[in-house]
Amino acid sequence: MNIFNQFTLRTLRKNKIRTLVTVVGIALSVAMFTAVTSSIASFQQYLLNMEVVREGAWEGRMMATDLQSIQNITADKRVKDWTQMDNLGYAELKDCTNDDKPYLMIEAVDKDFTKYSPITLLEGRMPKDSSEIVISKHLEYNGGVTYKIGDTLKLSVGTRYSKALSGEKSEVLTSNDPYRPGENVKEKSLKTYTVVGICDRPVSEDYSSAGYTAFTRKDDQKAVNYDLFLTFNTPEQSYDIMTKYAATGAYKTHEDLLCFEGKSTNNSFNAILYSMGAILMAIIMVGAISLIYSAFSISLSERTKQMGLLKSIGATKKQIRHSVVFEACVLCVVGIPLGIAAGLGGIGITLHGISGLLLKLWSGDTPLRIHLVVTWQAIAIAVIVSFITVLISAMIPAAKAVRIPAIQAIRQSDDIKIRAGKVKTSGLTYKLFGFSGMLASKNFKRNRKKYRTTVFSLFISIVLFVSATSFSGYLKKLSSIADSQQESYDIGCSVSDKAANGKSPSEIAAGMEAIGSVDSVRYLKENYNQQMEISQECLSDEYLSYVKKNDPGRINEKKGTVRIPVNLSFLQDDVFREYLQEKNMDTDEYMTTNPMNALVWDCFALQDEKKIYSMEILKKDNVDATLAMAKAVKGYYFSWQDGDNYIYNSNDSEESKMIPVDKATITHPLHLGKRMTANAPAGVSISKWNEAVNVVLPYSLVKDGILRGVADSEGGYTRYILMAKQHEKASTDLAGYYEEELSGVDSGTIVDDAASRDSEQALILVLDIFSYGFIALISLIAIANVFNTISTNVMLRRQEFAMLKSVGMTGKGFRRMMNYECILYGIKGLIFGLPVSLALSFLMYKSMVDGIDVSFMFPWQGMLISAFSVFAIVFITMLYAMRKVGKENTIEALRNENL
Repeated sequence: MNIFNQFTLRTLRKNKIRTLVTVVGIALSVAMFTAVTSSIASFQQYLLNMEVVREGAWEGRMMATDLQSIQNITADKRVKDWTQMDNLGYAELKDCTNDDKPYLMIEAVDKDFTKYSPITLLEGRMPKDSSEIVISKHLEYNGGVTYKIGDTLKLSVGTRYSKALSGEKSEVLTSNDPYRPGENVKEKSLKTYTVVGICDRPVSEDYSSAGYTAFTRKDDQKAVNYDLFLTFNTPEQSYDIMTKYAATGAYKTHEDLLCFEGKSTNNSFNAILYSMGAILMAIIMVGAISLIYSAFSISLSERTKQMGLLKSIGATKKQIRHSVVFEACVLCVVGIPLGIAAGLGGIGITLHGISGLLLKLWSGDTPLRIHLVVTWQAIAIAVIVSFITVLISAMIPAAKAVRIPAIQAIRQSDDIKIRAGKVKTSGLTYKLFGFSGMLASKNFKRNRKKYRTTVFSLFISIVLFVSATSFSGYLKKLSSIADSQQESYDIGCSVSDKAANGKSPSEIAAGMEAIGSVDSVRYLKENYNQQMEISQECLSDEYLSYVKKNDPGRINEKKGTVRIPVNLSFLQDDVFREYLQEKNMDTDEYMTTNPMNALVWDCFALQDEKKIYSMEILKKDNVDATLAMAKAVKGYYFSWQDGDNYIYNSNDSEESKMIPVDKATITHPLHLGKRMTANAPAGVSISKWNEAVNVVLPYSLVKDGILRGVADSEGGYTRYILMAKQHEKASTDLAGYYEEELSGVDSGTIVDDAASRDSEQALILVLDIFSYGFIALISLIAIANVFNTISTNVMLRRQEFAMLKSVGMTGKGFRRMMNYECILYGIKGLIFGLPVSLALSFLMYKSMVDGIDVSFMFPWQGMLISAFSVFAIVFITMLYAMRKVGKENTIEALRNENL
């Protein structure tokens, strides 16, 4: 070891406090870097595992393709592995209650299929040969057809063909095609299967599929077409590879899986992921550099003197720089391993603590826990970034010192520069703090470099804390952007009018309320996607511009009106009246049915290629409109509006009718009352992503026949909203009520909203833990930074204080001098720190507002906390340092220059 390295080690040993604080600072910084990189890796792996369990490990899927395409793509070296699902055909189901899904869809798979696409068995086992079959439970609760294990099925399996139109041939329909009225099954062959298992609805089945999936074991029998599930050596090229080889059928990528693998072709997702990580790293790096830089820079005058002495005996700039790098390496050797251990330990404990909360987000049968994932890439990034941070922190003050000539460095004549008129202090300073305060003020002006580092440390600490709180606030803001705007409830369910067995909604509600686990029930009727005609003057300028740009056909310039969508909700009368009373509104005004007076929720959000933004549709409250609803046409269902015509499609064929709007419309006058900002009554669905004015009216209007003759209103659904503390038991009991009193669960749906709400609360709590944990660690860095800077600064002034003691300054005088310095540090730090932190918060807002419509959050809370904390930490640190200095011998302090 050369003499310079020995000198560096001796200096570190003699300056124990500064060395210890620097090592702690490095360890804290490395712990933060390690925690961030490891938590990202752990969550990425957790989300990847969750996606594999839920949707499968396939990265690309070719659907309804042919054997030649399969042979071509599997020969490509970029394809890693694959499995094949043979689509054997469709068998018609007897007594199926779902007219849009009248078939059993037979799929043949091999034993490795579940590695790519999961099949969740509820009973029994997977088939061992082509004579055995697994049936989906979805067939029972959605189609009304029940099979049990051991049943023998004799099926006539064939190929679906569309109905031949005049002058055209019928075409083969595949699993990609939903059910078409008039289609039939041809080329049938009789097959016999034994049911050996019941599975949950498979994820491989599309929601618009015309058949319920059933699985058998693959053999050499010919299939109608094939589905291919693939993984790739280069997943980011998956879409291009499938595009090249897909001669028939369709194909898609497993985009969520690719996102979690970091191989997404979605540039927006990658941009968000990388920018969030960059912001975190930047905040931590700034804090780390300022902390470690302070340790090297605060004693710049003493280091300058040492370097001057070294240069005077022949040390070159290169040797001095080498000495500084060696010092940084020694500190890193101690601090980095401690930081990695602390970071991994801290994030490991945190992940273990929140694993139970994350289980609430998991809806699968097998509990999926998050575990700490330690990757060499994450550790390498933390080590490299930390080492670079230490080098930068050490080299900046060293570079300044190296440039100073040796004699000037030894004399330290560059540290204190007295300029005429610049050391003059105000009379107010003398009046408030006396001679001691005036002396501190003059000393501050005489030696600005020594104090500048302290002020800079406070400035950085304020900026770090406020930026961290703003970052966490915006992160939570993103997670809390709700799709709907309604009061919470526990269970939502619906019953079709056809399956109500002649019971009225009030009778069904009473029956549900009689269930012991149910606390209360309310009901409502909804009718979506209707139209109303309203004056242009009643619409907001922004929305009117939107309509003119995107759908000008809805504007009637002659009448000065615009056709806009409206969603109607008819709420149980006594519940509606109670809601109005809670909001201190006139019940008589809104309970009247002639004329209709509606409560309004006006929210509309949309997303373009660049961002998400929102607008109001209406300009003001209390406006009149004309409700225009499409008439029901026997044998047809209302499809859409094309200009001045309604389009109706046949229930039994592909025939359609075009009827002028004025001949196929039922109109009612509608008064739009108060636009509400409060949440809608529980159960009223209000989605801001749906371009529509949402109105709530009393249910008595339905009894009066307002929906009579309206398209799609007959045979609709009535929604029931339940409050139940024991929501899990109530959901089970409710299913029993459906079976006993109604026409089975297939007559409606039961949704445990309380369970979903628990999942949302768990997600918010997880975000809170990470947000506040991040703020706490950043605060630790900031506190360590300030403590290190001020305490080291005070310790380095021991000679100065000893000299003042020797000439008679009392303890009271020292306290007044220190109080003045504390106030000066705090005020200067806040003057520079608060505006910069506010500017950074605004930059975060601007970067976010480019992607989503969110309001600027003024970080007043972070600013107030940082202002209070700055003065508290400065005073506490100063008291600690002064107490240590006060215990020292004055003569020894005058002699010694080390910490």
